[in-house]
This record gives sequence, C-alpha cells and structure tokens, in this order.
Amino acid sequence: MKHTFDSDILKECDIRGVVDRNLGDQDAYFVGRGFGTMLRLKNKKNCLVGRDGRLSSKRLAESTISGLIDAGIDVVDGGLIPTPAVYFGVNALKIQAGLMITASHNPPEYNGFKFLTDEGSFHGEDIVNLGSICREGVFAVGEGLCSQRNIIPEYMDYLLKFLDTRLLKNLKVVWDPGNGAAGIILSSLLEKIPGDHILICGEVDGRFPNHHPDPSLPENTIMLSRKVLEEKADLGIALDGDGDRMAAVDGKGRLLYGDQLLVLFSRDYLRRFPGATVMSEVKASRFFYDEIFAMGGSPLMWKVGHTNQKAKMKEEAIGLAGETSGHFFFQENYGFDDGLFAAIKLLNFLNGEEDSLNEIVDSFPVYHDSGEIRVSLTSEERHRVIEELKSQLRSVGRDHTDIDGIRVSTEEGFWMLRSSNTQPHLTIRCEALTKSGLEETMNELRDLLSVAGVKKDDLW
Repeated sequence: MKHTFDSDILKECDIRGVVDRNLGDQDAYFVGRGFGTMLRLKNKKNCLVGRDGRLSSKRLAESTISGLIDAGIDVVDGGLIPTPAVYFGVNALKIQAGLMITASHNPPEYNGFKFLTDEGSFHGEDIVNLGSICREGVFAVGEGLCSQRNIIPEYMDYLLKFLDTRLLKNLKVVWDPGNGAAGIILSSLLEKIPGDHILICGEVDGRFPNHHPDPSLPENTIMLSRKVLEEKADLGIALDGDGDRMAAVDGKGRLLYGDQLLVLFSRDYLRRFPGATVMSEVKASRFFYDEIFAMGGSPLMWKVGHTNQKAKMKEEAIGLAGETSGHFFFQENYGFDDGLFAAIKLLNFLNGEEDSLNEIVDSFPVYHDSGEIRVSLTSEERHRVIEELKSQLRSVGRDHTDIDGIRVSTEEGFWMLRSSNTQPHLTIRCEALTKSGLEETMNELRDLLSVAGVKKDDLW
C-alpha cells in the first residue's frame, strides 16, 4: 500500500485542503496510517482523536481512526470537540498523542488535520516525513482498539480552575463562537461564569451560516459588534471555527487585533514576571513591540504559525506569546493556544482593572493600519515574488527582516508580506503613524510587487 498526497495540502503547521478535490476519505485513512506509524516508531501506543463541526469531519474522522487502528494505535475517540480539548486531553489526561480533524477558520469546503504528541508540536519536517512514509508505503501493522470518551466535562472543569471569581465586576459579555466547535461547550461554560452573558451563533453548524469563522477579520465580527452595541455590553468575545483562537470587541464595537490583546495579557504577566520575554510574530504592530519594551519586558519577533510559536516558546522557555490572528499561548496552559482559556484570562484582567475596556482602548496610540490584505497566488508564485522582493531590497541596501517572509521598517511604521501557511495567498500588512505615511508605505509595496511581476489588477 502506497499513497501520495496532493503537495498543496501538506502545510507548515498542518494538513489542509478542499474536501473531495484534493483531500478525501482515502487521504484521511493514510493520514491516520502514516501518523500512527510515526507514533509507533516513537513507542507511543494511543492517540486522542477529535473533530470539528464541518459537514465532512465525521466521515474523515472515521477514515483517520481506521488508519490509526491499522497501524496498531489504540484510539480514544473524543467526538465533536474544539481543538484545545484535544490539547488538554494529551497534556492533562496523559494521552500520548492527539489528532484533530479541522480546517480551523477556512471556508466550509475545506478540512484538514492538526497533530501533536506528548513531547510537543508536530509540524514542518514531521509533516514532510508523514508524506514520505505514505508515498513509500512503509507502514506499521497492528490491530489497535477504539474507545469513546467524553472529555468535555473534564475540560470545562479545567478551564474554570483559572477563573478568578474573587474579582467581580459583573461584566456583560456577548459571545460568538461563529457556529464553530466551541459551541459544543460554551452554553454550559457560561452558566458557571459570573456576569451577564449573551450567546449568538452558538449552534454548531459546519455550513457557517452567519459569517465566515475567522474572527481576526472585521467583516466577520459585524454581528458581534452590533449585538454588543444593542445590549450595551462591556465587550464581545469571538472564537474561530475550531476554538483555538479568540478575538474581542470593546463596548463601542471596536475590534481588537491579537497583538493589542497580547499587550493586555502582558500587563498582567509582566507585573508578575518583571523583565520576562513576550513573543509575537512578523505581522504584529509596532505598538506591541514598543509597549512590551516600555513595560520593562523583552519583546521577541518570530515566525507566524501556531506550531512555530509553540516550538520557539518551548525552546526559549517563554511564558507568554501570541499572534495577530488571535492565537495566544500561556505557559500555565501547557503553552497551547485555547480561545476559551484566553477569554477567561481576559475576563480576569478586566475584572482586576479600574478602567473599562473602552477606556483602555481609548488610551492606545493611534496607528493607521491597512488591516490584513490577501493577494491570491499559487505557491510557486508566492515563493518567486518573495525572493524577487528580497533581491530588490538587497540591491539597494535596504534593511529588512526575513525570518518569515519580509518585514521592512519605514520612517513611520512598517510593511510586511509573507506566504500564508493555510491558504493560497500572500498576507500583507502595512502600518504608519499618519494616513499619509500609510499611503506612502502601501504605495512603496505596490511598486515593489509590480516590479516583481504581480499584476496591478491583483493588488488592492
């Protein structure tokens, strides 16, 4: 038995594709068989499998479980759960590995697989090796067992341990899990959190009928912002399709980007651990890096991607990290990203502050930001364009950071672009202190991209 995956679905951080176009049931079986083989080589014998609420997730999970069993792995089937519940199961329940069937924030037609072991993240070369094992057909053989386990009650109890109930502002909060997998737990969890809580888009529905399940984009938090204003709530909290990311809007309906929320988490963290390192990524605002430095901390810039952040966090013994997309990593949570855990930490922070979230956001310096711009290109074109831009910058002696794509500082801010780990586009962000500075920054990048052969019609 041999199997070759479509090369486009093997990503840096996970496996992800369009169902029944370049990702199907047979692929799912060999994902399980290949991952199970790699686990056997590491003397690991069991694996927790979860799935999100996408319409294809149940059948892909069944095929994946069959592959794991045929590799001799005992499967603990967690059913429909958010991704962080799989992370919890591996770390708190001493299960040796985890595999989640999800495409996170991608559109409904996508699906995929996230992996981990009790030794840490599984990404990069691991995914390359999984593909090689399947292509060569060198599989472990066995007869694993499969058992069902409902880990949601244990996961919910774990989350509630971190809720500080001594600080009660009686916050009014609107919650939007975006019809994603976090909806399976959220209504029960909110019953146990003090305050006034309103739930929208709470039914798990893999069609995502209300809005796209990516809360880092303003257009996907319009419903949440409107409900916050309608209810005169203190804030709103949004989660992505598989529940590992969190975003927030304040009482005025303004979306906070992940780097802004990370500043809030850092205020509490650096009070407890003065001088500590706080990590983010190449898309993060200058505001984040300036604020961490001003608070006496040590800001660190690293690669985008939850597995890249987790690996660096472990390597450097970093206690707090986060991304603009809303992945937040707390060492006290085993270093894993969990939207519900981050939401509880945000509630704790706001309960302990004299100022409201509105007042805190009002105090932020004003930066003019392009938001996240996406330019659709094939993987080959993305690589070529980035290398061409690097060559242009080197030829004129322009300083730049290339740890993940390109980031260039300007007089008033920065521009950056990188190849998305999960979707077929270049991700771009520009920022400056003034509107005119932002326009200059964006014009510079447009010109560079045009020289690199990107058609003007494909630009913003």
